[in-house]
Amino acid sequence: MRTTFLIIVIILAVLAGGCTIPSPTAGTTTAIHDVIGIWTGMTYGDSQTEGFRQHDKSRYNISNQKGYAFSGSKEYIRGDGTTHYENFSGIVSGSGEISMADNPKGYSFGKLTGPDTMELHYVEDGPEAKAYLSLLTRQKR
Repeated sequence: MRTTFLIIVIILAVLAGGCTIPSPTAGTTTAIHDVIGIWTGMTYGDSQTEGFRQHDKSRYNISNQKGYAFSGSKEYIRGDGTTHYENFSGIVSGSGEISMADNPKGYSFGKLTGPDTMELHYVEDGPEAKAYLSLLTRQKR
C-alpha cells in the first residue's frame, strides 16, 4: 500500500510539474523584418576571372515581400566596368539571417546588422568561382 501511494505521489508530482512549465512559444512572437527598399554600399571580394575587386556601386532593390519571403533585383559593376542586373529570391528569418538565390546562379547569405544595415556574403562555384562581401545600407524612403 505504501509503495502504491508513493508511486501515485511521484506520478502526480511529475504531471503537475509538466503542466506548469510554459511551452517554449508561449507568449513569444517572432517579428517579421521589413526588408523592402533600396540597399546600397561597398562590395569586396575575389573572382577567378577578374581578380580582387572593390567597388561602391552595389545596389539591391528588394521590391516585394510576403512574410519571411522577398524578391527583387540587384545591379553591380563587372570587372570590365559594365553594369550587370540579376533577379533574386530570398528569405529573412526572425533573427535577421538572410538567404538569397540569384538568377541565373549564385547564392548570398548574410544578416541584418541593424534596422537599415545588412551584410551579405555572395558565393558562386565553378571555373568562374567568386566570393564577395557586401556591406549595405537601406536608402531613406
